[in-house]
Amino acid sequence: MTETTQPTPAPNEVNEPIAASANPAVARCLSAWKHANQRELAKGKSEGTAAHYADQAYRRALPPLSGQENIRDFIACVAYGLLIDAINDTTGPKLLYAAQVAYSTVRGQSTPPKADA
Repeated sequence: MTETTQPTPAPNEVNEPIAASANPAVARCLSAWKHANQRELAKGKSEGTAAHYADQAYRRALPPLSGQENIRDFIACVAYGLLIDAINDTTGPKLLYAAQVAYSTVRGQSTPPKADA
């Protein structure tokens, strides 16, 4: 017996995956993208131009790289942005590297200094 599986459709404005709404930071980035896209389309801009401005809005809504929770949210937003093409394949790895560096500094600061005995 053979089973056929259908590929999962790419996320779009109508069919958002649960992950986008499960993380408030991802939802905020996605909301920024949607509002910018709608605003630019309402101005009569082409879909490509509207998407360009929406992509910028998505990146501006990324959480700051301070604190472990913000860094985790930043990574989630970047990963989701890569999935929906709001973040391109050139910028994504740079953003993830920045998150890795930020995380390593935060992790190092969270360890209290050892007291001399």
